[in-house]
Amino acid sequence: MALFSQNSHPVLAILTILVLGGICSTAQAQITPAQRRELTTLSRDVSRASSHLRKKEFDEAKQILDDAEEKLEEIKEAAMVDDSDRAIMGAMTAIARQRAALDKAQGAGMPGGDDKVSFVEDIAPLVQERCLRCHGATNPRAGLSLETFAGWKQGGRTGPLLVPGAAQRSLIMARLATTDANQRMPANGNPLSQDELQTFASWINLGAKFDGENEQARLADVIFEHEKKSMDVKLPMAKGDEKVKFTEDIAPWFANLCLGCHNERRKSGGLSVATYFDIMKGGDSGEVVIPGDMENSRLFRLVGGLELPRMPQGQARITRQNYDDLKQWFREGNTYDGSDVRTQISTFVRSEQEMAADQFNSMTVDEFAKYRTDRSQEQLRRAVPNDPHASVATNNFLVLGNASEARLQEASEWAESQLASLHETFSGKELPWRGKLAVFVMKDRFSYDEFNEVIERRRADAEMHGHSKVTANHEDAYIVLQDIGDNQDDGTSLKSLLVEHLTGAYLQQSGSALPNWVVRGTGLVMATSAIEGRKYFNDLEKQAKEVVPTVLRPEDVFEDGTFSPSSMGPVGYTLVKFLMDSQGTPKFVRLVGALQQGRDINAATQAAYGTSCRDVAVAYMNSLKR
Repeated sequence: MALFSQNSHPVLAILTILVLGGICSTAQAQITPAQRRELTTLSRDVSRASSHLRKKEFDEAKQILDDAEEKLEEIKEAAMVDDSDRAIMGAMTAIARQRAALDKAQGAGMPGGDDKVSFVEDIAPLVQERCLRCHGATNPRAGLSLETFAGWKQGGRTGPLLVPGAAQRSLIMARLATTDANQRMPANGNPLSQDELQTFASWINLGAKFDGENEQARLADVIFEHEKKSMDVKLPMAKGDEKVKFTEDIAPWFANLCLGCHNERRKSGGLSVATYFDIMKGGDSGEVVIPGDMENSRLFRLVGGLELPRMPQGQARITRQNYDDLKQWFREGNTYDGSDVRTQISTFVRSEQEMAADQFNSMTVDEFAKYRTDRSQEQLRRAVPNDPHASVATNNFLVLGNASEARLQEASEWAESQLASLHETFSGKELPWRGKLAVFVMKDRFSYDEFNEVIERRRADAEMHGHSKVTANHEDAYIVLQDIGDNQDDGTSLKSLLVEHLTGAYLQQSGSALPNWVVRGTGLVMATSAIEGRKYFNDLEKQAKEVVPTVLRPEDVFEDGTFSPSSMGPVGYTLVKFLMDSQGTPKFVRLVGALQQGRDINAATQAAYGTSCRDVAVAYMNSLKR
């Protein structure tokens, strides 16, 4: 015998499914006598809805039921019981019956009561907004993807979602309508309203039909094609000769001044300007942009001050340039120069870094060289304002500092020689840095510390005697060195520091953020020829053998932050040396290239060595033991 007929009311049937199916959890406390009296009063109040229904006083009946549900929730919370408590269940059943009667009296929710529910128009937009955060194509929670209608038909790990013609037996309705917040969907979001639930139920009862053209299409595409066709949205595309571009001249200030009130969630006047398509689609009053017709376009009349209230409201106002661009955009037919009319206009807002990059990219070679010279000399003046300065320029470097000119000349020769070695090792040919690389040579520890504090805004570690910095747009491209002399007790020298940190700057020429072990380690390995004796490197190896075994997972050796700054040199040196010695320099160069392209360490080691970073790390750690 079937528990439910197809003529059962969906909300009442869903409630019954939840109770009989055991979805509700077992009560954990007892209703008090006082609370039972409250429930009795509540039930009497609910019964009064019937008299209002007979008089067709639907609003009054709905208010009684809304108040009863709110009161019921208060009692449940105070008593610390759930829906499985018999007293609570009885009240819920009474409310559900009256809801069903109300819906029936209003002619909604019963099969045949609404024969115009459309998946494309009514269901897809609701799912797009409320469900795809958890059940999109890239994050199908519980194996369920609602990105396409085909995904709806397939269902998830718990089985099919839909029983066409029977909302009361469809899993999706049980999950949408349950009063158990832990079971209800959307998870961690507001429940669907009664009207939205009713729309879902009616669509299923009418057969859960798909009225689009392609069940495999993404919901966003289904909605877009329907709106474009049914609303006859005009979308003039740019020809290429326009003086004003939507993506560069219109979208950025629309995003800054208009999007706050006219977005996808807050559509003031029914209008969203989130995308070009939304703008051209218009709002509650119809289209706001008539292509090429400035005087009769509501958007221009409000923004241009021809009608009140003037937009944008509040203190924000468009600039004269915004106004002139808007007029020219209308004269040229309100065209779109992007690739997809549904692209969020917020993506066209350029950051300060992007605008700075445009400025630097537009500079000629001579302009950038002058910029590098002026900026570097200004940084040096700020760091040591009371010291005399000197500089030496070569084809590839600007060497400057408060050391003697003879010392700067010597450093410039070392730099050119090391650059040639780096080109040979990494198959480079072109000048790695726009506007040359600045090499600051500071005559003593005090001067080096001052540069760090004034320019870098940090305190340098006591064991730190040099560093490199190359930004993505080459706004900064320099190395800073403390002149430690020509032969320290451990064999290091100014030359070895220059080789080490020039190598670091070379590796960062693209502005990509390479791991510290790559930058420090490669620099130290390249510096072996400039350091007298083995003592310095023996000390590095000894320190690495002490700190590397402390990592919890072998692959952690590749992660920045695993080791302290003072340990990064020893770890980086031994790791890079192991990679070069065991597999050869060409594979290491391939690894660095993959990291410069933005790949993570596991993908990079797979590309260079054909194995995982964990396997490489284990082999490295074993080499330290030997």
